[in-house]
Amino acid sequence: MMMRNDSTLVVIPFGSNVGYAIAPLEKLFFEVALSLGGGVYGNVHFAYKNLDRGRPLSLPPDFHNVWAYNVYDVSQSNNDMLDAYLRRYEIDLVLLFDVGPISPLIKVIRRAGVRTVLSYYGAPVSSVMPLWKLILKKCVFWCSRSRVNGLIFESQAMADLAIWGYGVPRHLIDIVPLGVDIEKFRPVRSNYAYEQLNIPSDRKIIIYGGHMERRKGVHTLVEAAIELLVKRGRKDICFLICGNKGDESREFEAMYEGMGIEAGIIFGGYRNDMVQLYSTSLCGVIPSTGWDSFPRTSIEMAAAGLPVIASRLQGLCEAVIDGETGLLFTPGDSIMLANLIEKMVDEPDLAEKLGKQGRRRCEQELNLEMQQKRLAAIVQRRLLLSQD
Repeated sequence: MMMRNDSTLVVIPFGSNVGYAIAPLEKLFFEVALSLGGGVYGNVHFAYKNLDRGRPLSLPPDFHNVWAYNVYDVSQSNNDMLDAYLRRYEIDLVLLFDVGPISPLIKVIRRAGVRTVLSYYGAPVSSVMPLWKLILKKCVFWCSRSRVNGLIFESQAMADLAIWGYGVPRHLIDIVPLGVDIEKFRPVRSNYAYEQLNIPSDRKIIIYGGHMERRKGVHTLVEAAIELLVKRGRKDICFLICGNKGDESREFEAMYEGMGIEAGIIFGGYRNDMVQLYSTSLCGVIPSTGWDSFPRTSIEMAAAGLPVIASRLQGLCEAVIDGETGLLFTPGDSIMLANLIEKMVDEPDLAEKLGKQGRRRCEQELNLEMQQKRLAAIVQRRLLLSQD
């Protein structure tokens, strides 16, 4: 690829330091923007909705081109501030995060002379529409002067929703699967979870890590745990559910209150030691019942050598290859989930095989280096196309 010297503004529509999930993407955007800017910090800029939590810890400590800009403020003064910033630093590319294919913000960016506007999207932009509404949306998209030059998704499933739900042409869409730090997440076995959480060593650990919101399917996982621990009387399994904050675990604990299985279901809270917890676990579970793109936990678990049991849902079917790196089940089907967990426990050779194949896939395809190369190549191509 030829060396460029473009100035890039990355726009994040929420505050700085909001949590674990966004930090790797911030690092990715920075590295790609830096490569486009010829390695010069002055060609890289970041804007956040606010900086209430301080400067972004995910960015280099000696990088200072960070400012507060609220994309949801449509006032003239806010638009003028953005216009002035773009002109002052001669921005060539604006990379938006989770900003829709059409946005009033983009009109302001265009007026400032920026020719390339891309949006990196980690969520669905729409649901699938009936044909008449899809045709209408396509017309609106093409007629708009506030549309992006390209959309970047983490999975084909999310891209399909943009095509069949929002009317975005296929040729404006690119896909960049997430990458994982394969040096940090490694298949190293330990007794860490047993020692830290006082889990009996004769129990195989089934681990979940994520939010507690309804679409993440924690209720389905708890139902599967009840099926195995109560109805099937399994004494050799422990469910370690991480990610809960405050009293978020209460509604789930109420599901098995009085059943005497508290030792078999542990809510571990919001943690920063998932690497060590994975090293003690038999397999990971992603039981989503709502939308899911390409969750980072799926490849972190795989890189750590764990087979992954996941819902047969949207991007999860791309993150977990059924029968190769894990097993898929019907979303919300707790009995099927229980069956697959039991299969992993009772067939350790299968679990080990799937885990090794998942690790190999991360090494070959889903690592940070590959993710950065893919995104950089796509952004460079979009820059060239918009300048023709």
